[in-house]
Amino acid sequence: MRPDLDSLALFLRAIEHGSLSKAAAESHMVLSAASRRLAILEEHLGVALLNRTSRGVTPTGAGESLAVHARQILRDVDRMRADLSDYAQGATGRVRLHANASAMGQFLPDDVASFRQRYPEIRVSVEEHRSVYIVQAIRDRQADVGVITSEAADPALHFIPYRTDRLVAIVRQKHPWRGREVSFEELLDYDFVGLEDDSAISRTMEDAAMSARKVLRLRVRVKSFEAVCRMIEAGMGVGILPEGAAVTYRKEMKLRFINLTDAWASRRMYLCTRQEALSFPQRRLVDHLLARGMS
Repeated sequence: MRPDLDSLALFLRAIEHGSLSKAAAESHMVLSAASRRLAILEEHLGVALLNRTSRGVTPTGAGESLAVHARQILRDVDRMRADLSDYAQGATGRVRLHANASAMGQFLPDDVASFRQRYPEIRVSVEEHRSVYIVQAIRDRQADVGVITSEAADPALHFIPYRTDRLVAIVRQKHPWRGREVSFEELLDYDFVGLEDDSAISRTMEDAAMSARKVLRLRVRVKSFEAVCRMIEAGMGVGILPEGAAVTYRKEMKLRFINLTDAWASRRMYLCTRQEALSFPQRRLVDHLLARGMS
C-alpha cells in the first residue's frame, strides 16, 4: 500500500513542530488518530520514522529521507492542482515560459501581459532562470518556450531570433572615466562587479578579458541586476549590464552609463523551443512574441 498524502502531510507537520499533538491539532485530528496514522505509515514503509520521547518527536535517519521526498511530492501535487484549476476556470491551454533576467528586466513582462489580454483562455506560467538552465529545461520538457541570449549547438532545439539588447558599462557618477564610450579592454584596469559565473554576461566578460590577455578583476559577484547596481553605487567597481534592464536604477543610485564599443555589446535574444511541432497554445505565444519583437 502506498503512503497517502494526508499521512505524509501529518508526518511533515510532526517533525516541523517536534510535536505530534501540535501536528494533530493542525491537521484537525485527535491525537490518538494521528498517532495511529503515523504508526501505519511506519508499518507500510517497514522503518521507524520518528524518535518518540516525553519531549516530543524527532525524525530518524529514514524519517529525514522521507521528509525530502514527501515535501517534493506535496509540492508536485500543489502544482498539479494549480494547473488543473486553470482548466476548471475555462482555460484551453497552458504554456510554460522560462526567461533569463535580461528579458525579464526589459520587454518580456509587457509582451506576456499583452498576450494574456489577447488570449485570456491560455495560461502562461513564467519563471526566471539563467540561459544555460533554460536550454536544459527545454530539452528535459520542464519548459515549453525559453528566452535566452545565445544559441546552443543542439539539433533537438530550435532557436528563433526575437529581440536585441545592448550591454553598457555602468559606473558611479564620480568614476574617473569621463568619456561617453569605452572599449571593454580599457575598463580592465578597474575592479568589476558582476553576476554569478553561470550568467551569460559573466561568461562574455571572461571571454573578452581572455581575448585582451588581461586579468578580469571581478571583486564582487551577486545574483541580481539591482545588487550589481548597489555595489557600483557603493564604489565597489564597474559593472556590465543590459541598458534597458539597468535604466531603472540609474537616477536613484546616481549611476552613469557608458557605451561599449565592442561588437559583442549588441546581443541577439532568441526564443528556444524543441525541434518538433508546437501545440496550439505554444504556437500562439511564439507568434505573439515574435510579432511584438518586430513592432
